[in-house]
Amino acid sequence: MRNFITLLTDFGLNDHYVAVLKGVIYSICPQTLVIDITHNIPKFNVKMASHILYVAYKYFPKNTIHSVTVYPEVGTDTKALIIKTRNYLFVGPDNGVLSLAAKDDHIEEVFEIVNKDFMLEEMSYTFHGRDIFAPVPAFLACGVKPEEMGVPVDSHLILSIEKSCIKDGSIKGEIIHIDGYGNVITNIGREQLEGLDISAGDILEVQIGVIKYELRLVKTFSNIKGGEVGLVVDSENLLELCIFKDSAAKTISANIGDKVKVKKISEKLNREG
Repeated sequence: MRNFITLLTDFGLNDHYVAVLKGVIYSICPQTLVIDITHNIPKFNVKMASHILYVAYKYFPKNTIHSVTVYPEVGTDTKALIIKTRNYLFVGPDNGVLSLAAKDDHIEEVFEIVNKDFMLEEMSYTFHGRDIFAPVPAFLACGVKPEEMGVPVDSHLILSIEKSCIKDGSIKGEIIHIDGYGNVITNIGREQLEGLDISAGDILEVQIGVIKYELRLVKTFSNIKGGEVGLVVDSENLLELCIFKDSAAKTISANIGDKVKVKKISEKLNREG
C-alpha cells in the first residue's frame, strides 16, 4: 500500500524550496506519494497554517503523514515533533502549528525528533524543512517508527486561538482565515447561529473592530446581490463574509485576528436566501 505525505509551507512557488523538499522525500522513499496542501501561507503566519491544516487533514487516507514547515523560529532551540494521533502522523515544529489538527484527531503520543540518523547530514540553521521536515516523514513513510527517531515528551505548544462564544444574545469570535477569493472566514459556527435562531434570510449586525455592518445571511454566494457584502455558512460550517465574484476582505479591510460580534436584528426577508 502506498503511503501519502502532505506538505504545507509558507515557501511560495517562486523559489526552489518546495522542489527541494520533494527531492529529499523521493530520494529516501521513492514509492511514497507527496501531495501539496498549500505553499501560499502568508509568511510566518502560524495561525493561518494551523487553520488550513485543521480543515484539510481529515480528508486524507488513514496513516497519511502531514508535514508542516511554517517556522519563523528556524535555527532556534524550538523542538521538532512527531505527533501520533488516532489516524495520522503530524511532523513539524513545536510552535503550535500542528496542535489544532492533532488535538482534533485525538493525540496518542508526542515525540521530539532527536536522532540525527534521520536528518540530513549537513544541518543548516535556516532550512529545517529540507533538513528535518522532509527526511523524517520520508522515513516514516518507508516504515521507520516514531520512537526510532525521537523521545517521548509530555508537553508541546498549543496554539492559543480564542473560541467563539454566545453572550447576551450575540456571538463573539474572530477572523481566522481569508481565502484566495477574499472570503473572510470566522470561527463562528453553524451551531452557534442556530442557537440564536439565526438562519438563511435573516439580517445580522456584524461588528468588526468598531465598524458595524448590516448583512444578510444567505445559502450560497449567488444569492448575494452584486457588489454587496453578504454572509454564508461555508463547507466547514463556519460563518464567512463574502461578495459574489469579488473580495469581501478588500471591501471591508478585514484582517486575520480581527474580533467579530454578530447578532440578529431582523427576521427573514424571504425563504429563498
